[in-house]
Amino acid sequence: MLLLTNGDELISFCTYSEKDDIQPTALTPWMGFVYTFPQYRGHRYVGKLFQEIEKIAKSENVHDIFISTNHTGLYEKYGCEFYQIMNDVNDEPSRVYRKHIDESN
Repeated sequence: MLLLTNGDELISFCTYSEKDDIQPTALTPWMGFVYTFPQYRGHRYVGKLFQEIEKIAKSENVHDIFISTNHTGLYEKYGCEFYQIMNDVNDEPSRVYRKHIDESN
């Protein structure tokens, strides 16, 4: 779990894990449980979390990160591309996005 804080105040958080709510699947790893507290929204803090996850992914030689969401237009701002609709563990359709990790940076 990654936490973005301002002193003792939690601003935003997310997970970076092998599995998420899309199961079964061979896709891995996943960014999930992304949340920014309402008073901090609109400042692109999720982008800071993505930057940290990208550093971790690069160190693990990962080329793609996936995220499951029902949001449209949010994760595209951070370089994610729609991958496909997949069912989650509750058999509900979810939009799956892929973020390609640029190895040159």
